[in-house]
Amino acid sequence: MPLALLLLFADASRGAESRWNRLRSANFEMFSGAGVRSARETIREFEQVRGFFLQATGRPPAKQLPVRLVLFGSQKEYAPYRINEFASAYYHQTAGRDYIVMSHAGPDMFPIAVHEYVHLLARHAGLKLPPWLNEGLAELYSTLRPMGSKILIGDLIAGRYQALLQDKWVPLTVILAVDQNSPYYNEKNKAGSLYNEGWALTHMLFLRAEYRDKFGEFLKTVSAGKDSPQALLDVYGRSVAQIENDLRSYLRGGSFQGVLLPAQLEKESEDIPVEALPDFDRRLMFADLTYRPGKESAVQAELEQLVQEDSKRPEPYRGLGYLAWRRGDPEEAVKQFDKAYERGDRDARLLWDYGRLLEQRRGPDAISVLSALLLLDASRTDVRLELAENQVRAKQAKAALATLAPIQSIPPADAQRFFRIAVYAHLGNGDRESAEKTAKRFRDIAKSEEDKNAADVLVRMASLPKPKIETEQVQDTDAGRPVIRRAIPPAESQDAIAKTPGARPSVSGRFVRLDCQGKLARMILETAAGRKVFLIDDAGNIAITSGSHGPVDMACGPQTKPQNIEVGYDKPAANQPGVDGIVRTIAF
Repeated sequence: MPLALLLLFADASRGAESRWNRLRSANFEMFSGAGVRSARETIREFEQVRGFFLQATGRPPAKQLPVRLVLFGSQKEYAPYRINEFASAYYHQTAGRDYIVMSHAGPDMFPIAVHEYVHLLARHAGLKLPPWLNEGLAELYSTLRPMGSKILIGDLIAGRYQALLQDKWVPLTVILAVDQNSPYYNEKNKAGSLYNEGWALTHMLFLRAEYRDKFGEFLKTVSAGKDSPQALLDVYGRSVAQIENDLRSYLRGGSFQGVLLPAQLEKESEDIPVEALPDFDRRLMFADLTYRPGKESAVQAELEQLVQEDSKRPEPYRGLGYLAWRRGDPEEAVKQFDKAYERGDRDARLLWDYGRLLEQRRGPDAISVLSALLLLDASRTDVRLELAENQVRAKQAKAALATLAPIQSIPPADAQRFFRIAVYAHLGNGDRESAEKTAKRFRDIAKSEEDKNAADVLVRMASLPKPKIETEQVQDTDAGRPVIRRAIPPAESQDAIAKTPGARPSVSGRFVRLDCQGKLARMILETAAGRKVFLIDDAGNIAITSGSHGPVDMACGPQTKPQNIEVGYDKPAANQPGVDGIVRTIAF
């Protein structure tokens, strides 16, 4: 291991002098280098915060979140792992693990605990928020405090309020444009403006009468990818300049809104056991906290060392797999994930990522891994769709239908995919009547034009008799060159095959050459994006359509009369470099 890497992890080893403990409550695991009493108080506070959000939302989370709290015993121990020069706590996500990391224990940590837990909830809710709103929302909720049988949200943060009145105002256009790499997010002398103005703007939008009714819509609009100035204009009908004037007036007014929610912070009475943290687990934790851009080599070396010390533990292999994937080496990632899986790793994120990586490499194994994930969380619609699609591809139609059966409601964004898979599964099962009924059901509920068109194609395809397509390899005696010749199915059948949207990616271009050297033929197309190469791995399994409805000859070598065609294709395997896809449909 290089000297610099040894020194980096030597800092972590010295942290062991303050004895690290592990504590477990009902919903959290804590690794603590602080005193036992402080650690117990902190983990109980997190249970209170979690309980509040459960009461406030009225429903439990869809899955148990594997949240790990890390509590350092001193600022000196915390310093090597801080994310910037001013954060006393932060939320950090790694493969299969959520961390909330705190520099110290103490009464001032409760609002920080709430702040970081809000970041975790936002991430797991799928919200993609710009820094000003992400931090503003977390700061807004960090002020929660009990008032009788209710909780007050929206109390003023005195330090931030005073800074807004006294410090130089940064234009709101600057704050709204801040990203993760901006000095206003990372530098101590500038980040205060982002946090202060982000909190104030969120406070106004969330609580002021003129804005609060549309805050939920605004949150969804920004999370969907629209930039903040345009989202403010679209949702509220006001420009950034107008909203900035409202905000500065709001801050000068001396009257602020709050909201009382019917919930309580209940005390956690259950005793929380404490045990010494094994050195292996402590080092894994430090490797996780080090896992950031620019630190990959250090993490790689430490994980490899941990493998040498205990080759039966799955976690280092999982970490090595994600490092390989991050540097663009999916084959190595699969090898490492194989080892983690073989050693019993059933982490949900690992199974999801591992299963999808296997789809184009080892289809049956992908089905096994995704099935294991579904056993862990049967409520995940995304897993059911992914698994069912793989089962249809593997000609396991009955299994695909069984996988889809428990789905009760489909998000609009997934409707087209769900019904397409279901129709193909029924067809694969030989049940054209059910396939047609399923396609018609999709047509009945389709709302967007894209979904309506897709439904019409599925209905037509399901109602057609099964096309009989014959394939033969012949010799073109006139030209003395081999050709691939396909008989063309009836026009209606071709139309359904060629125009099924979303079935697979496709590309249009001029068919200029067919290379027949080697085991597999290669089609070369000239497209607007440059030359594309597609393999023909099974000529008898390609659906070919032609405007003349006659047989199509594809002579090996340069095409004497290049034609415009559209190729539908599957993604190539990783061991097929220089190939853009595997041919599945050709429309001349």
